[in-house]
Formats: sequence, structure tokens, C-alpha cells
Amino acid sequence: MGTDVKPRRGRPKAMSDAKRREKIVQTAEKLFVRKGYAGTCTHEIAAQCRISKQTLYRLYPGKLDVFVAVVEAHRMKMIDLGDGYDDLPLNQALARMFMIDMDQQNYEIRAGFLRTANAESLQHPQLREILRHHGGQKALEGLKDWLDRQCRKGRLVISNTTLAARMLLDTFTGAVFLDALGGFSWTDREERIAHFRQCIEIFLNGTLPDKDRPACMA
Repeated sequence: MGTDVKPRRGRPKAMSDAKRREKIVQTAEKLFVRKGYAGTCTHEIAAQCRISKQTLYRLYPGKLDVFVAVVEAHRMKMIDLGDGYDDLPLNQALARMFMIDMDQQNYEIRAGFLRTANAESLQHPQLREILRHHGGQKALEGLKDWLDRQCRKGRLVISNTTLAARMLLDTFTGAVFLDALGGFSWTDREERIAHFRQCIEIFLNGTLPDKDRPACMA
């Protein structure tokens, strides 16, 4: 009588470098929020990712390189231009772009990194330059390009899209930053979403072509 032979298990599939980078960035962001940039060590990032320090240094030569990658990823949590959302009504496009319905846990991580990074940038000028170049400046350029395209399509009428982009970033990113600092806060997620929806409505009422404005605004 034969016996059943269990198939051998192969080696677990190795994680790709892209997945490792994603894991490193996610882990480092949480550590930066909890312990600050100066208080976070690369060996701690590697340990929590369950990789060797050699693997970490192969992917990111130093902690500053990890910080750059976190800032780049964080920018996508503040403003996601996606595919341009040209097929959506403008209010829906802006709501998706600024991810106003983000769940509370991810919102708090996003706000916490803003608070920590900006506080530590006062002590470390190199961090301030990284935040400016890889964060704010790229977000501004991407948003300006989007506004320019909407103007060319006739969906918006804006005389200075750079100033308009700054205003939108101040409205959304600035509010999250102030909330993280304790300047003001919303009682719950629903109130936060309602606040940002009203911000979008006010912005569009001032930038829509006359033919698309509500009768009370014409």
C-alpha cells in the first residue's frame, strides 16, 4: 500500500527591491513621526523591515536618502494628481487630488509627518531644503500644470495659476499642518471632509467660467 507523499515546499519567494523600498519608506515614515529624524537610526529601520543593514544601504546609501524617499512618498499623500482626472467634474477631481476622504489613521500619519519634518527642519537646514525641493516645490509645479491644463480646456478661468496653486496648497496642506500643530481640529472625519468640500466649492465659485457659475454667483 503506497503512502501519500507531500510535495516539498519551495523557498519563499524573495521580495523584490521595489517592495523592499516601499516597506522601508512606510517603516521609516512611522519612525520619523514617532522618534524624529535625529532619533531614528538606520539599523532600527532595517530591523523593523526584517532586512540587513547591507540591504538597506544598497537601496538607500544613508538615512538622508531614506528621508528623501519618505518626502517623495508623503507628497503623494498630500496631493495625488493621478491621471489628471480630466473626465471628472472639477469638484470631484479636487476632492480626489487632495484625498479629502482619507481614513483617520492615514490622515494622522500624514499630519504627524508634516509636524515632525517641519519642526526638525528648523534644526537641520538640509532637511528644510529636501522638504522644499522634493515636497512643496514639486507639489506646486504639478498643481500649476493641472490648473493650466484646465484653463486651456476652458474649464477654469485663472489669471495667475501659480498664485492659485499656492492658494490651494495653503488651503489644504496648510490646514492639515495647523491641525497637526494643535492650532485647530475637527471633531471627526465627517467634519474634516465637510470643511474641505466647502473649500473646494468656494475656490470653484471664484474660478469657473461665467457660463458655468451658479445663477447666484453670476
